Amino acid sequence: MFSLPTTVTVSGTEYPVRTDFRVILEIFVMLSDPALSDTDKTEALLRMFYEERPADIPAALQAFRDFADPGSPSRKASAPALVNWSRDFPLLVGPVNHVLGAECRSMPYLHWHTFLAAYMEISPDSVFSQTLRIREKLRSGKKLEKWEKEFFRRNPDLVNPPVELTDAEKEILKEWA
Repeated sequence: MFSLPTTVTVSGTEYPVRTDFRVILEIFVMLSDPALSDTDKTEALLRMFYEERPADIPAALQAFRDFADPGSPSRKASAPALVNWSRDFPLLVGPVNHVLGAECRSMPYLHWHTFLAAYMEISPDSVFSQTLRIREKLRSGKKLEKWEKEFFRRNPDLVNPPVELTDAEKEILKEWA
């Protein structure tokens, strides 16, 4: 109960997994890559997270989700994510470091659950938290406060970063131009 997990259970079998926060963030970045097919994403996730590949792929994917987001109810797949881990990392690393009292990127190892616990304690006054709050309001159609409008005006790329296009989409846009 008080130790950090280094294995997950898939169909009744324990599998050792890679638990460093960098591995999990790399998986999130890979999963958000529009150029990869779902099959490619599944294969990459299994290779990156598991030290030994489980046979039950659906259960292995669920075990990863449970490990990566412990204790959280399942999210709707259609809801757009508020956080893009690769794009937002520069915004969140400072507050995470503040919570940890150390530079997480210089640590040789930091368990994902420790990183996640620090992430969950990020101050609501941080630029990262303010950015997420504004994104959520915009996504849900809520009215922005005066200071939020000003923040958005001064930081449009933080709140609404450019859309990442696949190579195929870029080619189509070139043909239209």
